[in-house]
Amino acid sequence: MMRINIAICDDEQKSLQMIQKELYHIADKLKIEIETYAYKEGKKVLDLIYNEKEDFDVLFLDIDMPDVSGLEVAKKLRQKHLDIILIFISAYEQYVFESIEYNPFRYIRKNRIEKELMPCLKAAYQRLEEMQDSYMIVKTGEAEVRVKHSDIMYFETSARKIGIHLKNGEVLFVRKTIKELYEELNDEHFIKIHSGCVANAKYIGKYSNHDITLDNGEHLIVSRTRIKSVKIALMNYWGNQV
Repeated sequence: MMRINIAICDDEQKSLQMIQKELYHIADKLKIEIETYAYKEGKKVLDLIYNEKEDFDVLFLDIDMPDVSGLEVAKKLRQKHLDIILIFISAYEQYVFESIEYNPFRYIRKNRIEKELMPCLKAAYQRLEEMQDSYMIVKTGEAEVRVKHSDIMYFETSARKIGIHLKNGEVLFVRKTIKELYEELNDEHFIKIHSGCVANAKYIGKYSNHDITLDNGEHLIVSRTRIKSVKIALMNYWGNQV
């Protein structure tokens, strides 16, 4: 059975203990194996993750904290393009729309935590299972490379080949068509933005009527015929993260 390593960051000790206790209670009901780690400071969590001292699968993050806000912690994590499942916890609903920028998996209200925590943990476990299984074998020349779907930022046509752009900056070139690769992925997170380019919604930070901006600052053009479908796909993706 897969074990989930969960970090909880909240400046209130009482809240930390309550969330930890509830998570173990829910995990026992769902027959999920978890290990939790509690922290009262966002700086501590960033240090552990950035310096690879701990490998967390899920981070429950309070937004309103005195040292570094949860939104600032999320911003720094996303700048590093980490795959950690981010779940905001807050007593204030006004942060919902601001938090969307950092691609949270869920947004849990503290006054409804007992109701919302169980479906959230169950969905996070399912997502982690999908992330483990979702990969493809890419043939580049004589070599074969195993590539996780979540590592692909976008792919586009390039001189009769397809350039697969990865989050680490590497580009893999394969002799396939856009249609072949798109169908091979069969992943709803990938959105066709024009006839020669498909982008991973996970890395799309901003959207306009003519282009999208990825988390690394790259701009990709959206064709006129796909403006509406791209917008709908993004709204659905972002909506499911809250």
